[in-house]
Amino acid sequence: MTSDANQMLLEDVATQIQQALLLAEQGNLIESEALYHKALEQKPNHPQALYGLAQLAGAIDDQEVKGILLSQAIEQLTDKASPDQQSLAAIWLTELAEVFFKLNRPTDAMDSLKQCEKLIRDNLAVPPKC
Repeated sequence: MTSDANQMLLEDVATQIQQALLLAEQGNLIESEALYHKALEQKPNHPQALYGLAQLAGAIDDQEVKGILLSQAIEQLTDKASPDQQSLAAIWLTELAEVFFKLNRPTDAMDSLKQCEKLIRDNLAVPPKC
């Protein structure tokens, strides 16, 4: 795929994710979910699409599914070198810890928080780009 085609695909996926977020905010969870899945068909394992689905699972109080999707989204971000993506992963790890507490899995929750702390410390150790 050429870089122009790849850029257009990323923009299309970003638009779908934005539309899905707006639909979810309006309470239209079914259409929102469909758009997140469409984005994932085009760009498998896209972290923001996985996160969006995790939020939908949370909206219907399916903590087990939310935890699985959050874990998948975090995995996609923690493989990236960008400090911004590492910071986002740290935030999502705190949400994952909350899910684990709701599921009565305190050890997993503490592991998530420790991983979050490590990401933050590692991110702070990276010198800023000028």
